[in-house]
Amino acid sequence: MKSITLDVDKINLTDERFRISYYFSLEKLLVSIKKIGLLQLPLVISQGKKFVLVSGWKRVLACLELSLSPLKAFVVSKKNELETFLLAFYENLASREFSLVEKSEILKKLLQFGEKREAIIKHYFPLLNIPLTTSHFDLCLALSQFEPELKKFIDEKDLPFSSVQMLSQFSPHGRRLVFPILLPLSQNKQKEILGDLLEISRKNELTVEEILMTPQIQEILGSPKFSSLQKSEKVRLSLKKKRYPSLSAWRESFDFSLKEIHWPREIAVKPTPYFEDDKLFLTFNFRNKEEFETRLSELQKIAKKEKFSRLFR
Repeated sequence: MKSITLDVDKINLTDERFRISYYFSLEKLLVSIKKIGLLQLPLVISQGKKFVLVSGWKRVLACLELSLSPLKAFVVSKKNELETFLLAFYENLASREFSLVEKSEILKKLLQFGEKREAIIKHYFPLLNIPLTTSHFDLCLALSQFEPELKKFIDEKDLPFSSVQMLSQFSPHGRRLVFPILLPLSQNKQKEILGDLLEISRKNELTVEEILMTPQIQEILGSPKFSSLQKSEKVRLSLKKKRYPSLSAWRESFDFSLKEIHWPREIAVKPTPYFEDDKLFLTFNFRNKEEFETRLSELQKIAKKEKFSRLFR
């Protein structure tokens, strides 16, 4: 490799054949370059009068934003595409951890450049900390075909493997429909929605799209009265009812009984998760002896109410 100085507009940024990372922030790198300049040079290959970027997308995009041109770069001597891509792969491997989305891009491009599946699993999976199974290979390839906005979301939120695995079972249309529902929720609730959709789909022989396009869910999503988070929560509860109709009925009956006996908000009462037995669990806070006695007194009053026994039906 030799070092050259070239104008940024001589780099063909539309050619992304060797690119691994798409979703990143330039904020810290911009500060660094402003303070000390570009210390680690990008790698390029010559292509006619232009150059193709092999490694250093963040660095070049940062220089472009700062209007730093010309800049120095290393020109890679002519190699085949697989050998050139491996330069980018090993340079990044030595300096950082890859995200799941980046791993999926790496595997896709190794295949495109002629590497065999068996060789990829044997040689690259250990380097990428991927279990040595064909199912993980297939999942990563499926992820590489996801919609860009969904891949960005998975990358930024560091979505767990199990949730990505469930998303891979959705059609592209199904993923587009569920994506805005997942956005405002925590990872646990995202996983809950995905699992419920797949189970309802299996039990009722419906597609995910058909479930999400039902009038009940569309009415929630189209309502101007609710925020994005409220819509997602209401859809989550609606799906839970569809998946567990008996459990939902028990829950509603239990909550109604609590309202009827005017259960105090300061005392939390919960049944077992699936109402599998008659146990109830109480929790409350108190700061002194008087507050403790007040809570006990409230519970004693509730126990004397005729409707209290309905909680145990």
